[in-house]
Amino acid sequence: MHLVFSFIFSLLVLLHPVTRSIETEISQTVGNSLRSGDAGRLSARFAKTIELVIDTEKVDFQSLQATHAELILRSFFRKYPPHGFQFVYRGSSDRLYYSTGTYETNGQVFSVYVLMRQTNNHQYAINGLHFRKEKKDDVK
Repeated sequence: MHLVFSFIFSLLVLLHPVTRSIETEISQTVGNSLRSGDAGRLSARFAKTIELVIDTEKVDFQSLQATHAELILRSFFRKYPPHGFQFVYRGSSDRLYYSTGTYETNGQVFSVYVLMRQTNNHQYAINGLHFRKEKKDDVK
């Protein structure tokens, strides 16, 4: 019995860094894509359909094809070119990874929410992406 517990514990210890490594990689991809306004690189991590919300553009899709989401995001980055992006919070739960951040552009600030789900092949795919413009009262 002790051998079974040792085996299970060893598997958990070995697999945990792999999961963290995958989360770190996707987090870096998202952060770098938002900092550079690279819709192509970001959309390469989209699930087949995603939820996309950009309040300033009146974009609010619960289920949008990844190719269409990329086009909308390209337009957003042209209209609001990035001057900076910073993660505020990152977390995970079961097969979910989520993060919030601030996207700065031309004197405006957007709160960004990214939701990712782990796929069957243990990769993370972006399922939700929200950009919400912060009100001047909200910006510190």
